[in-house]
Amino acid sequence: MSESRNVEVTRTVINLVCDFSFDEIEQYIHEDIVMEAPYQAFHQGPMKRGREGFMASFRFVPNVFKSFKLNIHEIYDCPDKDVVVFEQTSFGIFAANGKSYQNRYIMVFGFRDGKIVLWREYFNPELMNAGMAFMAES
Repeated sequence: MSESRNVEVTRTVINLVCDFSFDEIEQYIHEDIVMEAPYQAFHQGPMKRGREGFMASFRFVPNVFKSFKLNIHEIYDCPDKDVVVFEQTSFGIFAANGKSYQNRYIMVFGFRDGKIVLWREYFNPELMNAGMAFMAES
């Protein structure tokens, strides 16, 4: 059984994040995107609305992480709702100190007109905060 277009976009975007190919992600992002992390790490700030602010939120990644990989374990395609829910784990290496970062995520991507209009991520912010404590101190 072939995957839906929404699942294909989801996999493509996650792979682009892992490659730090953030400029290429923009073509998959709806201009009205809303990005939120209900349980935020200290560096995240408030919900982001609109493609420009969303794209700007990726700028920190290559400055903080030497590498950052995401591995999707399960995908739940909800075509009647134009939503993809997926589970993934992360593994990153902080650029400043070489320490590792690992976390688990539940992600929700909502789609409109074939593009991501909702990016919601649930993860343990304490793991991110502990790993990025060096940023809070500077």
